[in-house]
Amino acid sequence: MFGLSKASKAKKIYESLSTLLSSIEEWSPEKKVPEKMWTDPYMIGYFFKTVALSELITNKKPYSSSPDQTILKLCFENHICPNEFKKFEKKLFDLINKEFVAKKEGKLNFDSLGNYTSKEVSNDIDEFLLGNRHASRVIFLLGGVLKKEIQEKDPQVLEAKEVTKKNKEKDVNAAEKLGLKCRDMLPFYLSELYLKKRVENFFITNEPK
Repeated sequence: MFGLSKASKAKKIYESLSTLLSSIEEWSPEKKVPEKMWTDPYMIGYFFKTVALSELITNKKPYSSSPDQTILKLCFENHICPNEFKKFEKKLFDLINKEFVAKKEGKLNFDSLGNYTSKEVSNDIDEFLLGNRHASRVIFLLGGVLKKEIQEKDPQVLEAKEVTKKNKEKDVNAAEKLGLKCRDMLPFYLSELYLKKRVENFFITNEPK
């Protein structure tokens, strides 16, 4: 029996991100995914890491593995941002090259929670790495492998926990009305905390804050 083609695997990853993309449309004032998003360093970092980790999960690889670059490219080019793919790819390669240089020069420093602490690199690399880190935390929460120390000490994770607790009754009732069991909403509220304001700001300013 033959396995899925790389194109089919890319589509499967895209389908697994449908809730995230639908949420972005909902958060957007114009109810659509903003085109500017695909050249924004933070969003590029967030989505590139999300797709990379999703590829590992979908194909049952350990988190320490390298994702299939062809599948990642097909996912963005054919599904996630086909109209903006050329701009996305060019900016992504530029950011990866800058990150490589900064790493080689010993400028990338992180604290015990994995938070980026260096002050010596450009803002676009800072944002790219922040997007990477935020995406990892959401995916690791979904997979039940986010470090306990991060869950107990990271301010945004703690804030998302409070929102999850506050909305639990509402979320349980909403799931029951659909005949579903309420899932853990912490990863959703954490992604909302990371992304919603940035998405809104694409329609207000040139650079999301």
